[in-house]
Amino acid sequence: MLINFERKLNNKYLVFATIFALSLCVYINSFFAPFTLDDFSSITNNYAIRNPLDFATIWNFYSNRFILYFTISLNYFFNSTDVFGYHVVNFVIHVFNGFIVYLILNKILNLRYFTGKSAVAVKNIISLLASSIFVCHPVQVNAVTYIIQRTASLAATFYLMSVLFYIQYRTKDEVKYFLLVVLFTIMAMFTKENTITIPFMLAFIEFLFFMKEYKITWQKRCLVLFILFLTIPIIPATNLFLGGYSQSDPNVTFKASTSMNRMHYFYTQMNVIIDYIKKILVPYNLNFDYGNDYPISTTIWENNSYVSLIILLIIGIFSLIVIKINKLMSFGIIWFFIGLSVESSFISIKDVYFEHRLYFPLAGFAYFLVSFGFIDMAKGIKVCEYKEHGLNGMEGNNNEDSQFYNFNKQILSKYLRLLLIVWCIMIIGYSCVTLYRNYIFSDSIRLWTDVVKKAPNSDRAHSVLATNYLDAYEENKEKKEYLELAEKEFLKAISLNHRNSTAHCNLAKVYLLKGQYEKCIEEANIANQISKSKYAYNNLGNAYLKLGKTEEALKAFLKGYELDPRSTFILKSLGDTYYLMNDLKNASFYYEEYLKYCGNCSESEEVRQILDKIIKQQSPLNGEQEK
Repeated sequence: MLINFERKLNNKYLVFATIFALSLCVYINSFFAPFTLDDFSSITNNYAIRNPLDFATIWNFYSNRFILYFTISLNYFFNSTDVFGYHVVNFVIHVFNGFIVYLILNKILNLRYFTGKSAVAVKNIISLLASSIFVCHPVQVNAVTYIIQRTASLAATFYLMSVLFYIQYRTKDEVKYFLLVVLFTIMAMFTKENTITIPFMLAFIEFLFFMKEYKITWQKRCLVLFILFLTIPIIPATNLFLGGYSQSDPNVTFKASTSMNRMHYFYTQMNVIIDYIKKILVPYNLNFDYGNDYPISTTIWENNSYVSLIILLIIGIFSLIVIKINKLMSFGIIWFFIGLSVESSFISIKDVYFEHRLYFPLAGFAYFLVSFGFIDMAKGIKVCEYKEHGLNGMEGNNNEDSQFYNFNKQILSKYLRLLLIVWCIMIIGYSCVTLYRNYIFSDSIRLWTDVVKKAPNSDRAHSVLATNYLDAYEENKEKKEYLELAEKEFLKAISLNHRNSTAHCNLAKVYLLKGQYEKCIEEANIANQISKSKYAYNNLGNAYLKLGKTEEALKAFLKGYELDPRSTFILKSLGDTYYLMNDLKNASFYYEEYLKYCGNCSESEEVRQILDKIIKQQSPLNGEQEK
């Protein structure tokens, strides 16, 4: 049965169909998971993605991730704010990546180095198992179901394609494949910044697999690598000279930051990487967002960071030693560390721990796992092909050698079959956890309740949970308990971090809905003292309106307008206020601006009706006749 399946997998369409079916089984309950966290600032409230043909606006928004936001813009064009279309694209990217993970390993196992290795006889099955581990592992949920983390999965697509075509180039020695390597490398670098490591990965692959085989002259090798390393300045140059992206934008939750000392970040990352490895091996207690609830190490001795460093050094040394014994094992380990090197080293990032950062490195873990199939059970045994009745190889020249070979052949066959069983059990276990994680993601309150449970000291977690309670109340005003829960969670967030401006701003909204207008004004002012926000000014203005203080309300709305002249809720508030003041000219202007940016919003028809009334009121037929 195993042999027949191996032969059937020569059909790459069957391989892709298998990966697709397996992925669909574990992500079937993910397609309606709602937007969360940075999805709002990057998608639903992002003016830059409204027109996919407006390349300049997309470029100016985030040039380092132009390709990512172009795909988001296409999604918005076809799907607006319907999450289903976004999830379908993320899912397709994930399936495609799984297929590339398969192809990369399959091509590596076809290299001359692996000729005669026992497990090559079932290389299609082993490659499929590696791909299955990649697509089914639950840590991938954060990069697949969390929509805006398409940046991780799409960057991985171009990264994987660069690796695949580099191997193809080195085995075929055709320039067209090298040009594709360069193309996908550049595309990757305009999708996510951590792809700056692609030249290092390709150099590592060159020295690991191609130094003794598929030889080329040193001049040609150096030229190839030199051209690849010329792509490295793309990311810093885009950031420095072409504007990059303003990481100081308060609307972006996950962002790079220089506020943390680089050495503190490095010491902390020693523990983070060990935690990543634990979560990959045994995906228990997975968490979407730790926020500021992950222990920071200010010295190497704090939080046992030195122990983690020693463990990582041992793993690194092992990966170098094992090169002579099992290159695939070394390949998997070093792939994992290269994949993490940008986000888990000295480059200080605001959030020290995120599981979506494991998306690309997980391919290395998958290769590492299947590398155990290439541990020869007896030195000198060379198995060349797989025949109908099992493993077959170089028979001994006498009876003693023949008995020795047959004995070890049986051990080898049993060892491989045992490994296949273990790998399949792992995939089933990973799949079950992935289904559960997608169930958690399918409801915002459920997701953030889970986050708060696992990161109880994260003010961001409490604040976002509260915001989801607030949204749920606004959707169904009968569920008054949600408003109380929102207030409770916002107050908890503020108690953990009194400078959490978002919590203050949204607590003001709670008080506005509860009719406690003085408290609303107080919280909105606190929010603006910490970080000026159009949302806080909108809450402030609405509270003043409720108190009959129209002039104060207008001032608040105008300040919000100064922060964002395209904010639809600010534009509508200004239109409503001027209409209330009977300033029809200004009311018309702001209503028209509202329709310009939000022509299909839920309140658009109401605004059009008001504009019609204004036009009729301004018409000469409805007032004093012109003379």
